[in-house]
Amino acid sequence: MRIIKKITITAFLIFIILGFTSQEAKSWPRVRFYAGIPNTVVVKPGPKYVWVEGHYKVNKWGKFVWIPGHWKRI
Repeated sequence: MRIIKKITITAFLIFIILGFTSQEAKSWPRVRFYAGIPNTVVVKPGPKYVWVEGHYKVNKWGKFVWIPGHWKRI
């Protein structure tokens, strides 16, 4: 029973430590990386553009469709 408890506690601590070390900075980078497409980088087109996160929108038939993230000029 002690061995199982030690293994469980060790695995839990390793999981917690790795979880804290893999977080990104909380700032908005100039370059956006797509999570679904590996090795794809999108560069900000200009200074007056903002990134709009992906969201659902109702189309003309009343169905929800996914709109992926995109750059929008302000």
